[in-house]
Amino acid sequence: MLKTVFAMGAALAAVATTAAHAEDARDFSHDGVHYNYTTEQKGKVTVIQGTASGQVPFRLYVSGNRVTGTYNSRNVNFRLADAKGALAGVTAQ
Repeated sequence: MLKTVFAMGAALAAVATTAAHAEDARDFSHDGVHYNYTTEQKGKVTVIQGTASGQVPFRLYVSGNRVTGTYNSRNVNFRLADAKGALAGVTAQ
């Protein structure tokens, strides 16, 4: 479970940070799970908020080289560089 949470968080952070920092809704699929999210720039922090498969809430904060936040009420914390490899298998929509 924790590995799945980390992979989702890493993939989401990588996709969101490579996209333009706009406050519009976005979505993508990874390992059969569909993610809907929005991004918002708050100073030097990018806030990524949404749901996985329409049910599991997440909120990530990308600041510098770190990603922190929650996924399904569990804390996540990892290096942004760790997210780069998670892009394999991500289908943006």
